[in-house]
Amino acid sequence: MKINILERSDKEIYVEMDITDMTLLHPLVEVLIRDKTVDVAEYKIGHPELDKPVLHVKTKSGKPETAIKRASKNIIETFTDLKAGFEKEF
Repeated sequence: MKINILERSDKEIYVEMDITDMTLLHPLVEVLIRDKTVDVAEYKIGHPELDKPVLHVKTKSGKPETAIKRASKNIIETFTDLKAGFEKEF
């Protein structure tokens, strides 16, 4: 997956993501919203066939890149646990 940083400051980042499946962004934003260091977490999509989605994260404290990494790790752990549960039961 290609990631292009469009704009960055100490507390805010805009990241264009080269993905066609928006279902990956929804869990990321949901986890970011629950992070107490994050003020804004959202993604925007222009035309679904022409534009790439842009993730916008603004933090109250800490770097937005750190919050994104932390959220990504949280999602990976959650789905790893889910996979293990299914493997155990099936």
